[in-house]
Amino acid sequence: MKRLVIIGMDGMDWPLLERFLPRLPAFSRLAASGYGGELEAIFPPDSIPSWISIFTGLDPSHHGILETIDYFKKDAREFSVDTGAFRGRTFWDEASRAGKKVIVVNPLMAFPPWEVNGIMASGPVFISGETATWPGSAAQELELPALGGIVDFPDQKDLAGFYDKTREETYAIVDFTAKLMERRPWDLTFVTLLTLDRILHFFWRYYDREDPTYPGPNRHEDRVADFHLFLDKCVERLIEAAGEDALFMIISDHGHARRPPLLFNLNQLLMENGLLESRIRGPKLLSPRYHVERAKNFTLETLHRLDLEDLSYKFAHLFPWTRKLKRKDFMTSPRANLATASGFGGTNPFGGIDVSRQRCREEGVEYEELRDRIIGLLLRQVDKEGHPCFLWARRREEMFAGPFINRYPDILYEMQPRYGTNWSLHLPLITLNPRHRKISGGHRKNSVLVAGPLQNWEVVPEKLTSLNIAASALSWLESGAESGRPPAAGESFLRRKAK
Repeated sequence: MKRLVIIGMDGMDWPLLERFLPRLPAFSRLAASGYGGELEAIFPPDSIPSWISIFTGLDPSHHGILETIDYFKKDAREFSVDTGAFRGRTFWDEASRAGKKVIVVNPLMAFPPWEVNGIMASGPVFISGETATWPGSAAQELELPALGGIVDFPDQKDLAGFYDKTREETYAIVDFTAKLMERRPWDLTFVTLLTLDRILHFFWRYYDREDPTYPGPNRHEDRVADFHLFLDKCVERLIEAAGEDALFMIISDHGHARRPPLLFNLNQLLMENGLLESRIRGPKLLSPRYHVERAKNFTLETLHRLDLEDLSYKFAHLFPWTRKLKRKDFMTSPRANLATASGFGGTNPFGGIDVSRQRCREEGVEYEELRDRIIGLLLRQVDKEGHPCFLWARRREEMFAGPFINRYPDILYEMQPRYGTNWSLHLPLITLNPRHRKISGGHRKNSVLVAGPLQNWEVVPEKLTSLNIAASALSWLESGAESGRPPAAGESFLRRKAK
């Protein structure tokens, strides 16, 4: 009987993992017995849409969930999505319906847990929430670990304690899963560890000597490597619990790299080309809004240069009204614009531009011609050395075709990794990222697959995408054929070797 263990590692990056692989015996054994390499992630490479795409085999234009979390916002702890978009449609639901016994622990956003053929344990997005199980009686077997995510947003002085706490909470989830595997029958075990992403967000600049805010030799410079070594021990614990004859698939939702140290003020570019209107009317020097915007950016950059970003974060939480200054509509009204930089993707190299069809009609502008004009405008942007700022820009229809495609911005793009999207006006096109010290690690679009032992199976390289994880899991378990219904969307990247 085939059994499958899928370990989700939020934010695991292949180039980073490969660098540490000689020191990771469990990862190395699995890779050597099957496959280890990059996996194509979805766009945008953010945790929520990515994991739901992994669960279902559907891209966001088909499942409709594109939400991201801004950790700088105080209300991030209240974040949630409607699980109706994917409840009952995941690969573990399909395996359950096929009669397979499942253990599912900590799937992102899948809360509250629902009925499965086995046990499902989850929590709300953040780790301070109430963990629950289905069936409810399962909570009586073992002490439930904290599940769901992490609310900690540590200051520099708290980083050591944050690291230790993160390790403890991670191992509690791993040990809980391993004990369930040892006590219960199962065909499929799926556990997600969300903590590597957080370690990389906060500790990147202490590890990366090329980062412009690298502080020099420091007590945190080994945290990134050490956490990978710790995760290797977590994998080893799950291998021991699984026993023999189980395939392990270690996957991630996106990769991780240096967060952009520079910002590209996209609304400024649109304004300079007559596509966006500033709220400022008349002479700028007579506008209070202009001076508030300039003062905000000057203050943030000053605190960044003085290594006082913790102070700006605390100030924003003590005085919630200051968050209005961050909103993309503080300096402009999207209703008045032909085109506006979207909040889609956050302060990352990837993002989008919303084009107003209504304003196009009012201005007598042809919508498709305007999209062409904007795409050409983006692709013509170069830095001081003459290098293009944008890697690509295209219509959303060139990438997606699902019923929820309109939830994507009209134009999608990806910039060079050193640039993140910003929405400020009356500034140079390129400015410093004043929050880079606080969160120095950022998402990269390719993720990870380590699978083994594959025995008489192999990986099909051209099908290596996160959208094919669900189909691959079901193919291995052979649940699609037994259930009498088609498996999850996508195609399996696993196949039997030719004899």
